[in-house]
Parts: sequence; structure tokens; C-alpha cells
Amino acid sequence: MNDQNHHHTHHHTADAPRAPRQVSDLRELLPSAEPALPAAPAALTQWVTRHASRLAGLGTGADPQAPLTDLEPLRDLVGGARVVALGESSHQIREFGLLRHRILRFLVQELGFTVYAMEYGAAEGRAVDAWVQGGPGDIDDLLAPRHGGSGTGADGTGGADEGAGPGTRAGGLGQPAECRDTLRWLRRHNGAAARPVRFVGCDIPMAGGSLAPVLEPVAAYLATVDPAALRFVDTAREVAGPIAGGTVMVPAYARLGLDPAVQDRLTTALARLLARFTDLREVYTERSGRAAYETALSDVRAAATTDRAQRAMAEALAGAPDSLQFAGRERYLADTLLEFLQRSGSGTRVVLVGHNAHIQRSANQADGPLAVTTMGNLLARALGTDYVPIALTGNGGETVENVPDPDHPLGMRWGRAATPEAAPDSVEGLFAGVPDAPALVGARALRAHARRHGLPEPARTRLDTAFIEVPALEAFDGIICVPDTTVSADLDR
Repeated sequence: MNDQNHHHTHHHTADAPRAPRQVSDLRELLPSAEPALPAAPAALTQWVTRHASRLAGLGTGADPQAPLTDLEPLRDLVGGARVVALGESSHQIREFGLLRHRILRFLVQELGFTVYAMEYGAAEGRAVDAWVQGGPGDIDDLLAPRHGGSGTGADGTGGADEGAGPGTRAGGLGQPAECRDTLRWLRRHNGAAARPVRFVGCDIPMAGGSLAPVLEPVAAYLATVDPAALRFVDTAREVAGPIAGGTVMVPAYARLGLDPAVQDRLTTALARLLARFTDLREVYTERSGRAAYETALSDVRAAATTDRAQRAMAEALAGAPDSLQFAGRERYLADTLLEFLQRSGSGTRVVLVGHNAHIQRSANQADGPLAVTTMGNLLARALGTDYVPIALTGNGGETVENVPDPDHPLGMRWGRAATPEAAPDSVEGLFAGVPDAPALVGARALRAHARRHGLPEPARTRLDTAFIEVPALEAFDGIICVPDTTVSADLDR
């Protein structure tokens, strides 16, 4: 987003409503409860030390193409699951990217997985899929942050240039170097594979920062199928365009000073557009074919979900978070993947990458700031044991710190911070006896041991520089803890 648009975003009319109080740090929204334990349970820490599988080191010079024998414990943990989710406690962590690269190789080469899905825009992901299937161009042109680390947002997206199309750097897309290296490997693999691996994005556009990546293909679709419906797209562009940004924080801050009637105009236009797509399903399908209709319908749903996500974040910034309002994005993430599975053959197996807070199987507290039903919770309800979430977290080193800033072009200052010491009642606290190597623990076995001996289970896990309340041994089937994490090279020092 250029400076002119940025200043326009934050212009307030004389009678525009203002929030009585703005949250200066999203961590203020997290419960401030003290740890329930004075120290990590020694018996559980000892169990983890004895039973954890040590994985290959990820230090300087680590080769992501090294042999994968250390990952054999994943074979039993994964079993015959159709979807294996690989998490992370913070975005933009080098070691998490390297480890997920190696696990993807193992799942594809050893267990026959056929899809690589990400917490990444569904519309933008089509261009990435075309590239990993051998399409022209270079992945850095498609996904590299435009201004190094300073040009990227909290989720790895870059700043937006209004009007840029999906799949272009000008559209503000960006992923860290480790992710781009994984996609390069995937392209090389597909060049010789009997069954190439697909790439699928599951998320709303730019993680909620802009509606442009979905409104543009919807407009192109309607131009031939139903030109009269373009008026709804035009209204959505008129309202959403000036408040767009590289992260959801920019439109969220803008909405704090936006007339409610203007916001309602956007919501109404998108609701009417979605209703038209639903009511005319047969007409649209006859005119365009089923595949094109389903893609456009998904984009319209993404636009409506993005509108709700921006409203929810604005409410949170105003000090009135409502976890039920955050459910829309989680629903879209889950439904996009489930619909892909329904359209795919019975042998389709998916490696899904996202934040631990998205992939967790457990629901969150209804009165907290996080969505009650997460993507992982919805996938677990639909897939049962065919869904296996594996959390990646860390102890020591550095992590990412996100601080909301309405005066920043991205609505967020994003930098490095020392990784806080593990909370006594956190799952990270159980890995104190494995300080020198990444370690994998089967959560089901650890939970069974804790309950058999009446031991207190960990009640929280790391999220950037904070800890959130999560019953970790129920939320995940596996937990990998990495010592001494570092931030991706794409983030400025």
C-alpha cells in the first residue's frame, strides 16, 4: 500500500465513531492467569527425556536434503491418516521451515502423500500450484517479500498495492525463504514424479488484508456468466479497496473510524452476491461448468469471510474481542480443505501447514480472544482419526514479536525477541531434559502415562512471546520441540 492510500485509510470524518480504547498489544487480550504449577512435573519431564525421539539437528549448515531415517517414528504416529497437519508456535522461524521441509519429504517419498496445503490464500495458491507443476517464472518473483523483512506482515504477507492481481508480488504476497526453498524442492520432485504433488491454499486472501485477490477473479467470472451481478463487486471494491493492506491489521484499524453504514454497505453487497451465487447455482453451472462455478463460489465466500474477519479484529483492537466472531476464517480454512478432499480421489493424502493455534484439535474457551472452533477442531470433527495434528514449538533462541501499530504501513511492527522461558505448566516445560536436539513425542502416549499416574497435564503452549491456554496433549497427536530457534533471514535484524 502506498503512502497516499495509507493516509486515506486513517482519515476520520467529524462524526465518525471512535473506539473508547484501543488495544496497544494483542497480548493484552490473553488471560493473565498465573501458571497453575510451580515447576514442570518431574515425572513427566523424565518420561519425555527417556521416550522422545531425537531428530537431526537444524543448526547452521543443516542439509534439508539429508537422509530421513530419524523421522521413522512418524510412520506409526501418522498411520493411514488422510490429513497430517504440521504446526508452528510462531511464523517466520527458520528451524520450523527446515523441519517441515524434511517432514514433507518423508511423507511424500515414504508414505505417498499427494498434496501440500498451507495457511495461505486459496485464490493466490492457484498460481503457486501452477508453478510447482512446472509453470513459467521464478518462485521469488511470485512469493519473496518485496522489501525484505521490513516489507512483510505478521503472517508472511507483504504490503498491498491496490489493484494488483492474485499471484503477483505487487499483490503483496510473500513467504519466507525456507518456504520458498520447499516449493523449489516440490517443483523438482514433480518434474520426475509419477504422481505430482499438488499445492493448495486454504485461507482467505492475504490472511484478511485485502479482498482484491478474490474480487478480481470473481469479476472476470461474472463478466461472462452474469454481468448484472458486477454491481455487487463494484460496491465491494469501492468500500474495501481504500482500507486494504498487507495484513488484516490495516483494514481493522481503518474500520475503527469507518462509518458503520459504510461497513454495512460492504457486508450487504457481499451477502447479496453470495446469495445470487447460491440461488443461481444451476444457471451458473450450465453457463460455466461445475469446476469454474465452485472456484468462483469459494472466492465469494472468501470475500464475505474476509469482511467478517476484519470486523472481528477491529472489535478486538477496540477492546471488545468476541471469539465467536473469529470463527469465520477457521470455517473457511477447514471447508476449503474438506471440499478439496471431496473432489479428489480416495488416495489423496494431505500435508497441511499452519500455526499451532489453527491446527489444534481442541476448541478454545468461549470467553477468550481466540476462535472457539479452530480449523483443526473442525477437521477433527469431520475426519476423526484421519486427521493427525503435530505441533512444532521451541525453547531458547529467538522468536517473532508482533506489536500492533496504527501508524505503520502494515498496521503491525514485526521483529525479533528472545524466546521466553517455558512456563511451568506448558508443554514446552516438559522438554527441559532434551536441550541439544529437536525432539518428537507422541502426545497420546504421554497423555496415557500422565493419566495412569495421576500427573498434571500441561495446560498451555507457546504463541510467539506469550503462552495460551491449550490442553496440549489433547490438542495434538505429536509435539516436536526445537532448541534455540532463529528467525527467518527475510526478517531484518
